[in-house]
Amino acid sequence: AILRPPYPRQKLILEEEASLTLRLSIDERGRVVQVEPVGRADAQFLAAARRHLIAHWRYKPAMENGRAVASTITTTLHFRLDG
Repeated sequence: AILRPPYPRQKLILEEEASLTLRLSIDERGRVVQVEPVGRADAQFLAAARRHLIAHWRYKPAMENGRAVASTITTTLHFRLDG
């Protein structure tokens, strides 16, 4: 199941959609600790995505010489109105 971020209320009213390309900093425990946009990102969608990713998303930490290490990945998050 894909974890969907909550839609910003104002964007629902305006029926705006967005796709955000995001650079995620993952710590050695697999938690998202930083979310930065790659290119342009609407501030309301970015804020919603950031809160959601930091609160809910977990990754398998990157491994280096058998030890978990911090890493960075890029992902795309879609805000769609079709449910």
